[in-house]
Amino acid sequence: MTQAGWYADPYGGGGHRWWDGTKWTDHVNATPAQQVQPQQSMPQPVQQVPPQPVQQAQPVQQAGVQQGQGGPVLHKTRYGVELHADAHSITWDGTTIELAKAEFVGYTAVQSRMRGPFNIGSVHTSTDYHFEIGFFPVNEAPGIAFEETGLRANTPPSDWQFLVDLSRTYVEPRLLRQFLAAVEAGQTVDVGKVRINRNGFVGGNVSRGWEGIEGVTFDKGWYFVHARGAGKPILRVPQQNQNVMLLPRIFDALKR
Repeated sequence: MTQAGWYADPYGGGGHRWWDGTKWTDHVNATPAQQVQPQQSMPQPVQQVPPQPVQQAQPVQQAGVQQGQGGPVLHKTRYGVELHADAHSITWDGTTIELAKAEFVGYTAVQSRMRGPFNIGSVHTSTDYHFEIGFFPVNEAPGIAFEETGLRANTPPSDWQFLVDLSRTYVEPRLLRQFLAAVEAGQTVDVGKVRINRNGFVGGNVSRGWEGIEGVTFDKGWYFVHARGAGKPILRVPQQNQNVMLLPRIFDALKR
C-alpha cells in the first residue's frame, strides 16, 4: 500500500495533492515539491508531514457576485488574474469580449475516473469545466478560455455556472436568431462544425435533407442527430465544438 504523502496531483494543475494512504484528499499544494525517488517496490512520499493549509492553493480570493444596475456582476481575482462578467461583457486574463458581438460560445463538463498514485487505492471521479467565448477564426481572433479542472464536487463551480448562464441569457438567443435569419436568406451557416442551409445539413460523412429528421438530443458529451424511424443516430457531434448547443433548436426550427 502506498504511504501517505504529497504526490503529483492526478487532477492536474501542476501542484501536489495529499494521498492519505487509501484515497486522495482535498488538500492541494500549488507549489511543486521536490520529488523523492522510490526505493525498491515501496514508493516514498515527497514529505512525511501532515497536510497544512497553503495560501496559494486557494483558487478564489475574497470577491464575488454583486448586484449591478444591469443585473448580477461577477468580479473577483483568481490566481492573480481579474475575472469580470456582467450582462455586457466578460473580461478574463486581460481580454474583454462584448456579449453582443461574440461569434461563438462553448462550454463543457467532462468527467474522468482515476486511482491513487501508482494505480493504488479507490477510484475517484473528477470533473473538468471549460468555458470559451470569442470570434472566428478560433485561436487567431480574440477569445477567452476559462477552466476549472480536477473538481470532485457534484455541483458545477459557481464562476463557471455564472458564465454559462450569461451565455444562455445574452449570447445564445442572439446567435440563434442570426443563424436562422441567414439560413432563411439562402446562406449556409456552420454551427458546431455542421453546415446548415435551407435544403439540409452536412456533418462528417452525413449529408441529409430536412425531411424525416426527428431532432437532436444530448447524452454523455455528444449531440446526436436522429431521423424518424432510424434505430440509431445518423450523426453525433462532440460538445467541444463551438456553438454546438444551438443545434437542437436550429434543427427543430428547420426540420419537416
